[in-house]
Amino acid sequence: MSADADPQVPRSEASPSLAQILEVIRPQVEKIEEGFTAIRVTLDALASHVGGGPAPFAAPRPRTAPVAESLPTATPASPQPLPPAAASPAAVASPLPTAMPVAAAPRAASPAPVARPAAAELPPTVSPAPQRRAERPGSIAVASGDGGNWSRILFGENLHAGQSISHLSGTLLADIYAGDNSAVGLAGQVMTFRTGTAEQKARLLKEVGEAFYGWKPRGDESLLQPLIDWVHAELDAVQLGNRIMVVQIGDRYDMQRHNAKQAGVEVAEVYGWIVLRDNGKVFSKANVAVK
Repeated sequence: MSADADPQVPRSEASPSLAQILEVIRPQVEKIEEGFTAIRVTLDALASHVGGGPAPFAAPRPRTAPVAESLPTATPASPQPLPPAAASPAAVASPLPTAMPVAAAPRAASPAPVARPAAAELPPTVSPAPQRRAERPGSIAVASGDGGNWSRILFGENLHAGQSISHLSGTLLADIYAGDNSAVGLAGQVMTFRTGTAEQKARLLKEVGEAFYGWKPRGDESLLQPLIDWVHAELDAVQLGNRIMVVQIGDRYDMQRHNAKQAGVEVAEVYGWIVLRDNGKVFSKANVAVK
């Protein structure tokens, strides 16, 4: 054999093996399948929320076989046999043929693209109608923007006891919205009086009157008379005969009907009203200031 004969070329170690290629491809395929599964769950949930039931997709494709099973198995290249040595001297003198080139390992076939499910046309999204809160029998829905429902909350079933009650309730609520604490105080006394028993209503009449004059010290007639009409309607509903008597500025001081901290002969300021019994006698005096 000649000393300068070419050595046999070793197999290339740079080409990745089939197992290495599969290890890289398999996680990617599994992630793609998991992504489509998540999309399907999301679309089903959306269809259920809209009210159309599960999304009208075709039955899901059976899970594809792992890529390892679908890829062709590379057949290792068999080395080519060397030709037999020639018997003649000329054949011996001739150099040995160079080694045959090693067949490169076949490149792994690219994974077949996963077919995406045909996008089904989703039904148009319809916003669900706002659900109304379940109300107890006899409850009052606070939904009106004009304060009408709040007026009913304050004055109850006798809201229409007088023709001007709407003016009273509207003015009172407007002052409450404006942050007038005296208006809030009157509203509280009105609701306490309305929800009280018959015995409690008679005692609360004095507090309602004083709360009104705390709100309107000058005793606005357009607001005072509707309140008195409503109070009388509430009293009649529980069969109480008490009545309200109004004190006017300039009235002569009467110790049987008025209550003042200082001496005087004429009413200068009014802080409440007189409450009469069903027989006309005084049940509670009106607080006043005299001069």
